[in-house]
Amino acid sequence: MKNINDRQYGFFSNEPLFDWIAQRRIGLADGRAFDRTPPRVDASGLVRQGRLSGMLWGVAVGDALGHSTEWKHDPASRNRDHGTIVDHLTDGTTRAGRVSDDTQFTFWMLRRLLDDGAFQFDHLIGDWVQRRGSIVGAGRNTVAALDRHQRRLAGEPLDYIDCLGDLATEGRGNGALMRFAPIVLPHLANPSSQLYVDAVMAALITHGNPFALSSIVAMTDLLWQMLLCEKGEPPTGEFYFNRYIEMAADLEVACIPSPYGNEPVPRWYQNFHGNLSDFIDGPVRRAFRKGVSFRDACSLDGFGSRADVLQTVPAVLYLMACHADSFESTIIAAVNDTKDNDTIAAIAGALVGACHGRSAIRRRWIDGITSTSIFPPEPDGASIESMVAAAEGFVIGAVS
Repeated sequence: MKNINDRQYGFFSNEPLFDWIAQRRIGLADGRAFDRTPPRVDASGLVRQGRLSGMLWGVAVGDALGHSTEWKHDPASRNRDHGTIVDHLTDGTTRAGRVSDDTQFTFWMLRRLLDDGAFQFDHLIGDWVQRRGSIVGAGRNTVAALDRHQRRLAGEPLDYIDCLGDLATEGRGNGALMRFAPIVLPHLANPSSQLYVDAVMAALITHGNPFALSSIVAMTDLLWQMLLCEKGEPPTGEFYFNRYIEMAADLEVACIPSPYGNEPVPRWYQNFHGNLSDFIDGPVRRAFRKGVSFRDACSLDGFGSRADVLQTVPAVLYLMACHADSFESTIIAAVNDTKDNDTIAAIAGALVGACHGRSAIRRRWIDGITSTSIFPPEPDGASIESMVAAAEGFVIGAVS
C-alpha cells in the first residue's frame, strides 16, 4: 500500500481524501482500488462507436422513462394501471418525457468537468449550490447537504465533512450513484487510480454514508469495464457480482445496520449480518443461481428497490446479470420492475449505453424527452445533444 503522501490529490489540498480516511472522518477504508490503474481503453473508438453518447443518453432515457411513475406505484400497481411501460407516458401531474435530478446532476457535472478540464471539487460544489433551487425531485439529503455548503461558502464555520451531516444515518440514498457517469471522461486518455479518488470526492459533496462511498468506487469500475468490452458484447451473469465484490469489499468499514433503519425492511435484509459485499455474495448470488426473477428479487420479499443504496446496488447488479445483453430489455425491466425506477434505470442506462452505444437506444425514447430543466430555457433534448458532442470533442482532443 502506498504512503498517503505518494497519492495524487484532487483540486484542493487542505483536507484531502486520504487524510480523511486516516483520520476516520469518513466511513471508507484505504483499499486496493486506490492503487489500481484502470486498463487503457480505445477512447477515440468509443467516440466513433457512439458509446460515450450511449452512456450519457442512457442516463437521460432511463430517467425520463421512469420518472412519471416513480414512487407512485409498486411494480404490481404500475402494471395494473399502465401495462408494460415501453415508452414515455404521463401519469397524474407528471408529464411524459420529463427528466429529473438524475439527468440534471449528470449534465451539470459534465459541463463543469468540461469547463475545468478535470474534476475540481470546490468548483462543482459552487455550481451545484447555485443550481439547488431548480432541482427536479431532489432527495432530502442532497438538498440538506447543498444548503450546508451554501452556509459554509457564506462564512459559517463549517468544513466539508460538516456539510454531509450525520454520516451514520444520512446520505444512504442513491443520489451519488445516479450522477456518476461523467466522472470517467477526464480519465479516458490517461487512466490512473485518480479515477476512484475523483469518484469518491464527487460523492462526498452530498453523500457521506459508508455504503454510498464504497459503492461509488465499485460502480465506477463497472462503468469502465463496460467501456472496455467490445461493443455489444457485455460481460454476463455473475461477473457483475464478482467485480463489485472485488472492488468494494476491502473499502467497506461498516456492516448492514441493525435495525436496518429504513422501513419497511426487505425480507432478505431481515436478520442478515455482514457488509454489502457479503450480502451480494450471499443472498443475491444465491437467488440468481436459483433463477429468482428480477421483479421478485427487487420486491420487499427480496432486497427491495427503493432509493436506498443498499437496495439500489443489488438491483442494478441483478439487472445487469439478467439483461445486459440488450439496452432495451435492461431499461424496460428497470422501469417496470423496480420502485425507484427512474434512478435505477438511469444508472443501468449509463452502463448498458456504454457497452451498446447510442444506436441501441430507440429513437423515440430520445426524441420523447421534452422537458426544459437542465439548462433552461433550452429544451433538454438539445442540451443533452450539445453536451454529448462537447464531451466527445473533449475526449478526442485529449487523445490527439
